[in-house]
Parts: sequence; C-alpha cells; structure tokens
Amino acid sequence: MKDTSSHMDEKFRQMMRQKTPADRLAMGCSMFDFSKGLAMSSILNEKGKLSPAALRRELFLRFYSNDFNLVQQEKIVKHLVNITERRFNDAIKA
Repeated sequence: MKDTSSHMDEKFRQMMRQKTPADRLAMGCSMFDFSKGLAMSSILNEKGKLSPAALRRELFLRFYSNDFNLVQQEKIVKHLVNITERRFNDAIKA
C-alpha cells in the first residue's frame, strides 16, 4: 500500500539529500536503537525477566531469524551466548 503522493516522496528525498552522510547515519542508528528498544520491551513483556544472554538470543531471533537457516541460527546464537556470558563474567571479576 502506498499512501504518499509523488510530490511528498520527492520532497522527502530532497530533504534527505540535503543532510550530510553523518546526519543520515545518525538517523539510521537512532531508528535502529529505537526499534531495538521496542523489540526488547516486547520480548520482556512476553517472556518475563531474562538473563542478558537469553535476551540477546531472543533479540537476534526477532531481527534475523528469517535471514539464516536453523543450523546457522544455532551457530550464531551459541556464539552470542558465549560472548555475553564471558562479558558478564569479566564484569563481575572487575
């Protein structure tokens, strides 16, 4: 469904072209951070309190499960969990 007029599409493109590459990157990062926050909130609402590793796993699956087959997903999840647990343990030791 497209509910934006051609005129407004072009106006938006003009406005975006006027921004610096750094500004466009900052906008993209801000949008990703916002969507990540929404996803985290949704996951925690659905599943309750999770460990950092479990939350990271759920975030990965929420964002990228359609991009990888099950074998690839399990490899990536295992790696994410290991990294998260290592960082958590290092933080406790510090």
